[in-house]
Amino acid sequence: MDLEKTVGVLLSKNEQLELENDQLKSMLSVVKENIDLRAKMQRFNNDSLEDLTAPGRKPSSLWQNTIDERQFRKDLQQTKSSHEHRTSSPVDFKSFIQCSVHTDANEKEVHSCQAEVPLVVKGPERLLGEIAYQLDRRILSHVFQGHKRLYGFTLLNVPAKITEVSTHPLTGKVDEGYRLHLTQRHADLMEWLSQFGYKTTLHPPFTEFVVNNYGILKERPGDYSGMDCNNPDFLRNVIIKSAPKKLQKDLLLVLICLCNMTEKDKKPLLLW
Repeated sequence: MDLEKTVGVLLSKNEQLELENDQLKSMLSVVKENIDLRAKMQRFNNDSLEDLTAPGRKPSSLWQNTIDERQFRKDLQQTKSSHEHRTSSPVDFKSFIQCSVHTDANEKEVHSCQAEVPLVVKGPERLLGEIAYQLDRRILSHVFQGHKRLYGFTLLNVPAKITEVSTHPLTGKVDEGYRLHLTQRHADLMEWLSQFGYKTTLHPPFTEFVVNNYGILKERPGDYSGMDCNNPDFLRNVIIKSAPKKLQKDLLLVLICLCNMTEKDKKPLLLW
């Protein structure tokens, strides 16, 4: 009876986490949409300014542009209103999205998430993605300890992958005992990481964002590369010097979690 109750609680928690992840993705879509709308509004403002200053411009054209701008502002406001309170996602994730789509305060332009990353990502900057990737792999390797190949596994699809690996490929029958075992391993690890500030609704999409935008190291650094990748102080300095200021806090937290997992499993900081 206790086992059934535990299974029910864990399944309920997994469903809740899946729902929160869907809500976070929805919020990201809304934020990107609003950024695009604001960029359009800025272009409308620039066009209106040109109308005011351009000699020989017909008043009717300026008037029409003004009307178009007012209509655009109205549409923007309606778009904002329609998306308000769409999700109960935590404020800190919303803050992360807003921060990650801007460069430092001294820069003038507003970029998308992808545009914030340099067109050519150098070695030290790739280390940012490598750190995030290493933590993700460490977590997945811990949860799916008996599986060497983790292709297609991400922190965002852990519940689905637990069900997948617990299902017999021929009969389609789910091994409930094994699924419960994996679910408990994942829940225990997330609870342990939470004491360092790790949040299951924030940091899995955050690390995925970092890996997708910065990439990972193409090869293992040599002894003479000047990159001491198994030195936490070196990696911390890389984050401080190379990462956008508004991403540094969560990147440093990711490094802290990785260091603590290293202490836990007695393996090198970066695994190859």
